[in-house]
Amino acid sequence: MSLYAVYVLILLAVPTLGVSAVLALLAVTGRDGPDEPLAAGHFVYQQRTLWSAAVAAVLGGLLVIVNIGVFVLFLLALWVLARGVFGVLRLKAGRPIDNPRSWLF
Repeated sequence: MSLYAVYVLILLAVPTLGVSAVLALLAVTGRDGPDEPLAAGHFVYQQRTLWSAAVAAVLGGLLVIVNIGVFVLFLLALWVLARGVFGVLRLKAGRPIDNPRSWLF
């Protein structure tokens, strides 16, 4: 699956309530990343984004019981959208992700 397709699935994660994120996670998990340095950095960035989002979504779902889960899920939605947009813009410009293992951008 191309890098752009995974980014589209990441950007559609919020309106589809995570269904597309699960598909994207399946697309990037269990396979070797590309050999080209630009694509490899974006691939790691996508993996990191999707796995972090999956863990945060589970924690947010559990924290709904104590009334802070909705806030956690809202922040997660903003974070996923921001990382998806940032990744697409960097990929479109032909620029690598400077630190693909970072929690931010």
